[in-house]
Amino acid sequence: MRPQTQVVQMEYRNPQASSVMYVPVAVICNTPDEYLYRNIRENSALNLKWLEAKDAHIGVAVMVGGGASVEDYLDVIEDMRRKGGTVFAMNAVSQYLRENGIAVDFQVMADAKQETATLVDIEAPRHLFASQVHPDTVEKAGNPTLWHLEIGGIEEHLPEERVADGGYALIGGGAAVGNSALCVAYAMGFREFHIFGFDSCHTQGRSHAYPQPMNQFIPNTDVTWGGKTYTASLAMKAQAEKFQITAQQLKQAGCDLHLYGEGLLQAMYNTPVKDLSEREKYSLMWEFDNYRLVSPGEHLVDRFLELVKPDGLIVDYGCGTGRASLALRNAGHDVYLVDFTSNCRDDEALCLPFLQWDLCRPCPLASPYGFCTDVMEHIPPDDVAEVIGNIMKSSGTVFFQISTVPDIYGAMIGRPLHLSVHPHDWWAALFVSLGYVVAWQEEQDNASLFIVRNI
Repeated sequence: MRPQTQVVQMEYRNPQASSVMYVPVAVICNTPDEYLYRNIRENSALNLKWLEAKDAHIGVAVMVGGGASVEDYLDVIEDMRRKGGTVFAMNAVSQYLRENGIAVDFQVMADAKQETATLVDIEAPRHLFASQVHPDTVEKAGNPTLWHLEIGGIEEHLPEERVADGGYALIGGGAAVGNSALCVAYAMGFREFHIFGFDSCHTQGRSHAYPQPMNQFIPNTDVTWGGKTYTASLAMKAQAEKFQITAQQLKQAGCDLHLYGEGLLQAMYNTPVKDLSEREKYSLMWEFDNYRLVSPGEHLVDRFLELVKPDGLIVDYGCGTGRASLALRNAGHDVYLVDFTSNCRDDEALCLPFLQWDLCRPCPLASPYGFCTDVMEHIPPDDVAEVIGNIMKSSGTVFFQISTVPDIYGAMIGRPLHLSVHPHDWWAALFVSLGYVVAWQEEQDNASLFIVRNI
């Protein structure tokens, strides 16, 4: 939940236009870094209890978010509470539950903006607040327990004496309060979770089960998953994506998760890996930090510039992290990024022009040069020729790097990522058979390099 800029691709079509215009929209986090760390310093200096890690126990954590589906499970939630479940209510759902006759045990909040203080449920018996919340939020609650998000350098902003004493937990999750609340409950010793209202989408035009005026003007985007399209804010989309990783980590740590409702987050969680589409597969893969450790293209930029000597726009097809594009930009070149998913790019690359696009479709971009590394081996066999054709129609001269060995990262989700693994000569012959000129080539131990031109 550390502030960062997000860029979402929005579609707009003028009634008289012959094609769709794709508009990148930058969405800035509601709290700048300096304000967030100021909040952490001010709140942590107070004489408040900090969340400590506890041993595992058999208690049941009933995690309740504000998604519209929660209204369908009020009886289930109350039944679990009567049987001894501990109810963790996110943000304003605390008051919503009480208004529907359900007592809560904890209200959990993490949003750092000042307006969030209006959501504090002063009648909740206990409050669990991230140390980054605005001091007004802490003051309104009176005596909350603070928990600290595990974000880079946070301990530099905590009182030295309390850091030295230790005994507190640093909390993961991120992207939204619900994900981190699961980690908070885990730190408190819970291992069985029943999760409600984590929809991460709008239902019949509603973002929550109750009015939420502060979210009224937040931009939304359409997200398609499992053949169904959901409307979600960027924060909702990020929560749904991050939840998949947090949930997997909790299960690996011995937790039992039960998810209720039919929103975007639930659809992503409940779709078997074997049934994921190619786009969905990579949306999931890019949430793993390990997957973005290696970016083959960034190590080939100097070679590309030496051999091709580009003097015009370069399109980075399958840009991935965007680190190669950053290197091209830093070398003084204009670059445009293209990839299957929007969550592939590192934060530093979000400032560069980007098109989310399926290369199995004709690409709307046109440039004299293309840069395509670690892409073709990921393409399903039946689509390889079409993808090459679409790339070459958009760029006159393209530098390809193609892995010729199986991948090692697909094991993280139980599905292979390299679907078209072929030797160097196979790829060289394919380019020629499709009518292109292979102007230069090099066979390496694990990959093949090509400069391909249109005739």
